[in-house]
Amino acid sequence: MKIHDIGGEFALIDRLARQSPAIHPDLVAGIGDDAAVIAGSFPDGDYLLVTTDMLVETTHFRRDWATPAQIGIKSVACNVSDIVAMGGTPTFMFVSLALATDTEVAWVETLYQGMAEACRRYGVVLAGGDTTHAEAATISITLLGRVSPENLRLRSHARPGEMLCVTGPLGGSAAGLAMLAAGLDPPPYLREKHLAPACRLDVSPAIAPLARAMIDISDGLAAEVNHICDQSGTGAEIIVADIPIHPAVREAARLTGNDPIELALSGGEDFELLFSISPENKQLLEQKGVPATAVGWVTEAASARILTAPDGTRRPLSGGYNHFRFTL
Repeated sequence: MKIHDIGGEFALIDRLARQSPAIHPDLVAGIGDDAAVIAGSFPDGDYLLVTTDMLVETTHFRRDWATPAQIGIKSVACNVSDIVAMGGTPTFMFVSLALATDTEVAWVETLYQGMAEACRRYGVVLAGGDTTHAEAATISITLLGRVSPENLRLRSHARPGEMLCVTGPLGGSAAGLAMLAAGLDPPPYLREKHLAPACRLDVSPAIAPLARAMIDISDGLAAEVNHICDQSGTGAEIIVADIPIHPAVREAARLTGNDPIELALSGGEDFELLFSISPENKQLLEQKGVPATAVGWVTEAASARILTAPDGTRRPLSGGYNHFRFTL
């Protein structure tokens, strides 16, 4: 039996998690969220957040498309986004590199310059790591953070009747990738969204106290909604007409023969936030001037997960990035 036979990345994670259940009195949340949450770590009662992410050459980046600095920025941003999705603040970072022996030193130094730039942007301290040899360049980052218990946002917090909102346009990274793969030069907006993305630490401190469930959009809107529903035991309805799509994404979709909605639903690496929030708190968020677009609702579990098209037709909400079926 192969990994693709059981359903891919997330099915594999579920099987492995069942083999080694994470049970400890200080473990507030483990496998199944954007970061692990550990109590008893700070005198003021804050929780420790721990996340790890790996970028592998030809799976997450290509040297002929991205500069080493851009790769460094992306590697940090995708980890910070996980801490942000928990309602937390990033603190210390540890980097492990696997590199071919003929790798140019200048390439590695510029990679770290990109990491340093992103660390300064997000207030992260690079505190250590490891290096080893491999045929494909691999960047593995472990990032620590902290969050107050009242601001902790888990995927399991959503409740029926809450709105599902996103913090910005979706599909930009996937559209940039589609243009690069087609041999086209993406416009600056799409190039940056794919090669050197930013995460939403700028708005998460305002959102976390008002939201319920929260997750970052790294695998596409459809996958993230389903993750929230799985953990919360709910259903959801997503309204196609309400999904924010940047004009550059629509043009890229036209040029590459893609559907812009599918880029948003399944493309991934947008690193915007998806969160559930009561209608009352959504109004409070608007009063704070925080941009957030409602794309649907949390429903009862029996309502399933539904995507409603502009013509009123409804279909199951499916899709999402799968690391075991895709390479650049």
